Amino acid sequence: MKGVILAGGEGARLFPSTKVTNKHLLPVFNRPMIHYPIDTLKRSGIREILIVTGADHAGDFMALLGSGSDFGVSFTYRIQDGSGGIAQALSLAEDFAGKEPIAVILSDNIFEDDFLEEVHYFKEGAKIFVKKVEDASRFGVVEMDEDGTVKSLEEKPSIPKSDFAQTGFYLYDSSVFDFIRMLEPSKRGELEITDVNDIYLQKGQLKASEVPGMWVDAGTHESLLEASILAQEAFDPDKIRARRPHLADIRFSQHVPKVTVGILTHDSEKYIEPCLTSLLGQDYENIEIVVLDNNSADHTIDLIEEQFKDVQIIESLENLGFARSHNEILRNTESDFYACVNADMIFEPNFISELLKSIEQKPIYGSSGGKIKRWDFESFSKGLKGTREMGKTNFLDSVGLRILKSHRFEDIGQGEVDCGQFDSPREVFGISGAAVMYRRKALEDTAFVNEEGEKEYFDESMFMYKEDVDLAYRLQWAGWKCHYIPQAVSYHDRTATSLGRKPLDILRNRSKKPKAINRLSYLNHQILLEKNFSEDFSTKVRGATFWYNFKVFLYLLVFETELLSEWWRFFRMRSQISERKRAMPRRVSKAEIEKFMES
Repeated sequence: MKGVILAGGEGARLFPSTKVTNKHLLPVFNRPMIHYPIDTLKRSGIREILIVTGADHAGDFMALLGSGSDFGVSFTYRIQDGSGGIAQALSLAEDFAGKEPIAVILSDNIFEDDFLEEVHYFKEGAKIFVKKVEDASRFGVVEMDEDGTVKSLEEKPSIPKSDFAQTGFYLYDSSVFDFIRMLEPSKRGELEITDVNDIYLQKGQLKASEVPGMWVDAGTHESLLEASILAQEAFDPDKIRARRPHLADIRFSQHVPKVTVGILTHDSEKYIEPCLTSLLGQDYENIEIVVLDNNSADHTIDLIEEQFKDVQIIESLENLGFARSHNEILRNTESDFYACVNADMIFEPNFISELLKSIEQKPIYGSSGGKIKRWDFESFSKGLKGTREMGKTNFLDSVGLRILKSHRFEDIGQGEVDCGQFDSPREVFGISGAAVMYRRKALEDTAFVNEEGEKEYFDESMFMYKEDVDLAYRLQWAGWKCHYIPQAVSYHDRTATSLGRKPLDILRNRSKKPKAINRLSYLNHQILLEKNFSEDFSTKVRGATFWYNFKVFLYLLVFETELLSEWWRFFRMRSQISERKRAMPRRVSKAEIEKFMES
């Protein structure tokens, strides 16, 4: 979504301060007024911003703000000739917006909160934002139902129907420009934004949401003074720590996101030293490393306690498996992002910082991953001549997860020589659970709540294998995208590699793996298929999926009959699987999912 800041008007109510400058350039606390709406949009995940202002001071805005690079955004400018009203100013954004929804903010409105979730989930219609006030008759008053559906709009009524005042932040779909063309000038000779909202109201497409934090409209001398006082309260770090400690570090560029790195160990003594050494050498500082040990019988724990005292350890008396172990780490930590990594890996120093840079590009990125290469651990550990630094190779292990129309899942690029063929960032279906970063908000959004009342981010009915695929699928259904960035490089000592798509290749790959792995993989494939498959998929997808699974069944019937017993386990889990399927958020169409499916 793109953003529009409306910074026009003559500022008559702030005269004579506005005799020589635009009111939106006046200071509020310690910054020009327009900095606040820019920060509001940025904290809401918006990076492309159009600023609409008058001709008299357009040069002042450009001199102050520039291209937007200093703010981490991109600015476009449009000039509003005369005083045509807010709706007329907004009409200048039509080419800029294209067919996308837009977020619109009046530049003299200062908000403590961001609108990240509202922006992320907004699809169609219009949404306005309201604040409960004592003197509602001074504002545009909004009457709404409990679900946020707007019942009526009144402009400065003598007897308000509610105490909710309309603020200067709006979300609109692309229909807004058609509606503006339908407007007639008001008695003031302007095109009014209230009339635009009224059209959405009459069509039953207007929603409202309450703003929880501070808000002020700095349009008068009195409110400008109030805005400075409230801005100091809302944005001064010392004030925030005293009043709202949990928000103290979540402000603008001062915010340094915390990353929890979760590692599982089980008799991992041989890997843990190079793994942790590479993680402690990351160029990103706000990291906590948490190791959950699944009842190791070797010296894994002793080695960590002796050499890596900054690493947190959670000890389990049993092997909890992949899903439950990572869930335990997630339930015992609080961070903005969670990096799920394997112990049998090493990482380049910029691995975490590059993943973080990738996932923060867009608020809809729920996960991010980089280029995983093969780690020749055996040659490295034996110190064999000719071995490259640390046993690093140029063979690819995974640059993301591929989904086929048949619902087979593959690691993209596995076994290929890295010749730069995957050197461009792109969106992918998912990332291998060997090394992936998740946005905590995305994990919370797609988590299940089990019978014990605990959140399951990874599905614990899947002991190990394909939990990462299942989570990638669920994130896609919920609208959370996955981003691949080649600059984040790691190395993995994978014990078994799957190569080729032909039936003979598949049989060879299966023969390399222990029967216990094939058993769990087969069961978990049925579980994730039951949860994520849609009968609304195209005929090609439904046909390919049926045919592939039928061939697998025939193979098991002849060569691995013992695996058919997993159907009995699957049958006993049906009610639990169905319950979780119903709880899954599905915000995108099947076409959005199918665009990732390859033949």
